[in-house]
Amino acid sequence: MDPDPRPPQVTFAVTKDLPRAEVLALYRAAGWFAQDDPAPQLDAMIANSFAVSAAFDPAGRLLGMARALSDGVSDAYILDVVVRPDHRRQGIGRRLVSALAEHLATFGIDWIVCIGVPGTESLYKSAGGEPMTGHTPFRFALKPWEVAP
Repeated sequence: MDPDPRPPQVTFAVTKDLPRAEVLALYRAAGWFAQDDPAPQLDAMIANSFAVSAAFDPAGRLLGMARALSDGVSDAYILDVVVRPDHRRQGIGRRLVSALAEHLATFGIDWIVCIGVPGTESLYKSAGGEPMTGHTPFRFALKPWEVAP
């Protein structure tokens, strides 16, 4: 990996103790929630994550985050990597992903994957990820209201 280019004023932590309003602002800035969506599922999304890495400015303001879902012993999926638009391209996303992957590895988890949108390949490569060959991602786009309980 390249030397850590993060600005020295940014601190990183693995924590789920995050200010809800700031998490929601990140998700809205990414276009994942509409501005008028109160996002009632957001608390459960964070609470049910295996781990969350977060970046903070000196005042403690949330600059970015990444979540991991995992069984805690073998497999993990990194998702929702997001950085405030005014702090992108500073190495924060790379550090969020690499810190999360390193944290997962401390549990013996050795199958850590993520699916990035086109154009994010350099981010994940810089964090130590490698494109998966011989595997094809699938999405099951079921609508919960159409599935019988």
